[in-house]
Amino acid sequence: MKFSFDNIRSLFQEILSGDVFTRETFRKQYGLILFVVFLFGVYINAGYQAQRQQRRIAELNKQIEEAHFEYLTVSAQLVEQTRQSVISKRLEENGSKVSISQETAVLVE
Repeated sequence: MKFSFDNIRSLFQEILSGDVFTRETFRKQYGLILFVVFLFGVYINAGYQAQRQQRRIAELNKQIEEAHFEYLTVSAQLVEQTRQSVISKRLEENGSKVSISQETAVLVE
């Protein structure tokens, strides 16, 4: 089959007028065409789901990062509040008579 301008023009006219859909060879392929259209739909849907998953993963990673920074902040505050000097100062402010032991620890073997 040679491709000439007239052949291409007549093919486009058949497609645009809808005559190509009434051909016997085309009618035999309706099932295949519908299957291919279905596969395109599945492919497009899979792409959208992959994008949704990527956005969800990015959102969760951001939440993890925020939780990590919050953990570091709370941990630093806890370390600051549990220092011996801070505890001693609070005890003195509350009027407690607890004092720091001047004796060294004895190691028993």
